[in-house]
This record gives sequence, structure tokens and C-alpha cells, in this order.
Amino acid sequence: MIDIKNKKISILVFLFFWGCMEPKTEDLWSYKVHDVLQTNGFARDLSLRNDTVFIAAGQSGIQVWDLTSKTIINSFSGYYEGGTFLEFEDLSLIETNSKNDLIFISESNKDVKIFNYDELDSISYRNTIMSAKTKEFKSFATTQDQFVMYTADNDDGLKWGIYDLDTTNLFGIEFIEWTPSGGAEVYTPGKSECIDSDGTSTIVMGVDQLGVELFSIDSLGASPVLIGRVDTEGNAIGVSMTEDGVYVACDNAGATYIPKESFSANGSSYRFAEDLTVNHISINGTTAILSLGSKGIAAFDISDPMNPIEKGVFPVGYVYKTIFWNQNFLVCTREGLSIIEIEL
Repeated sequence: MIDIKNKKISILVFLFFWGCMEPKTEDLWSYKVHDVLQTNGFARDLSLRNDTVFIAAGQSGIQVWDLTSKTIINSFSGYYEGGTFLEFEDLSLIETNSKNDLIFISESNKDVKIFNYDELDSISYRNTIMSAKTKEFKSFATTQDQFVMYTADNDDGLKWGIYDLDTTNLFGIEFIEWTPSGGAEVYTPGKSECIDSDGTSTIVMGVDQLGVELFSIDSLGASPVLIGRVDTEGNAIGVSMTEDGVYVACDNAGATYIPKESFSANGSSYRFAEDLTVNHISINGTTAILSLGSKGIAAFDISDPMNPIEKGVFPVGYVYKTIFWNQNFLVCTREGLSIIEIEL
């Protein structure tokens, strides 16, 4: 009889704790897929300009889509250089510069190529800048005919350059390219994997096993000054900067939030999503969307950035990156570019 009572008590205790462990589904968010833009190649990266999105579509090259009509405007599988057509191998990074009608692209662990794009039916190759082993880059237009670019270079650390438009005419043939007028590099003992900047005063760079480095700049193009480094669990492979701190994608160690003051003070950080493999984080207000590769995306409420609350893991395909657009967000997947709404 005593054994039976003990077993009943054990079952009741188990059920009590199991009930506590069950997620409160009423607190979770949901999602709705509005559309999927078929890019054929993997949608690895994107650059948003109002309602127009430029997609690095892997082996399909560069694609330009109108998001309001869900139609493709232009598609470029390659480009002409010296009269020869060269196909893109596997585009993984893309950015645009609307002031100078430029598209910057990079393939995996390659340098950065510059193209002129004026919304006609072609792109014009200008020249190649930076160096091989470029993992990620951020560019900012300063004035007409000039821009500044910062790169996380896996070999050299933080590299930056100021580039000016250079137009020459030789024997009646016009040559147009972007030439450096300044810049240098800052060595880091880690392997630079990712970079972000506000374009005014701060640059943040993930250095793989050695965590995250924060730099200050007096102005665009000025020499970055290291503020400090904060170590993270796992590999720092993605960084997203906000006004108050940095969100870090730490691969199979989840994600981390680092307040800006930690880089010059106690080095404190706050881990979350510890049971997930995270390769990118996008932020919009109090919402964070984590890209999880084959597991899709995870949504977090970051009203308190030191204590993010998970609001759901959504299997929306193999995800590389996300970015917010109007009330929705765009998801780069192997199936194409998904337009998804998070329902709070």
C-alpha cells in the first residue's frame, strides 16, 4: 500500500512539473506567409530601397524586384568585362548606393565588385575593390561621386576605404572606375566574420572565437579607434547594432546581447536562445528575428534586451537572413524571398 501511495505521489509531482514546463501557447506569436518570390537560386542576401529589393540570388546572380506588385524588374546572371560575358558563380552579399546608382556584390570569401545601375535593363561593371576573404561589408555615401566602405576581412581585420569616381578618356574611349583616396586597416587577433555600423560614430565587428569588437569614429572615413572587446560563447558570426547595444549571432551557442557600455567597462553580456543555432539577427523596435538555417526563424520580444522572451520558432525554410519591411519582414531562404507577417 505504501508503494502504491508513493507511486501516486510521484506521478502527481511529475505531472505538476510537466505542466509548469509546457509552453504557454497563448503567449506565443504566430506568423503568416503572404508571398514567396521565386528567385530560382538561393536568396542569400538583400538590400532594400523603399519598395524595391535587390537580391543576391546565389547562382542566379542579381535580381531586382518590386515588392508592391511582387514582380521582377531585372535579373542579371553575369556582366560584360572587356567584351567578355562573365557569369556570377554564387552571390552571397549585396548592397546598394542610391546616391551614386551603385550595386556592390561579393561572392563567398571574395572581394567586392562595383556595378552602375540606373534602373535601365543593364548593369555596367566598374571595378573591384577591397580584397579576397571579405566576409561582410557596409557602405555609406558621403557626397555625390564618393562613398566609404568598411569590411570584415577574414585575413586583415577591419578594413576601410574612401572611394572617388574617376572618369578618364583615352583615345576616345571613356573609362569609369572608383579609386581609393584614403583608408587603411586595423589588425585583430581574431578572424573577422561580420560587421555593422551606424555610419556616424560606431562600428562593431564579430571576430569569430574571440567575440566582438567595438570601434568609434569621429566621422565617415576617419580612422576607427578600438573601444574594447567582449568575449562571447561560441563563434560570433553575425552582429546587429542598435542605439544601446549589440546583438550577436553565436552559431550553435545561440545569441547574445552586449550593452555598449560593456565594451569599455565590465564586459558583461546576456545570452539567450541558447538551444538554437543562430546565424543572423534583425531588430525592429522591441522585436528580434533570429535566422536559424534549416530550422527557419525564431521571434523574440526584446522589450527588456537583457532578458529576451522567446515567442515562437517558425519553420519557413532554410533561412540565411531577414530584414523588416513595412509591417512585414523579408526572409532570404533557399526557396526564394518570403514575405512574412508576425502576428503578435
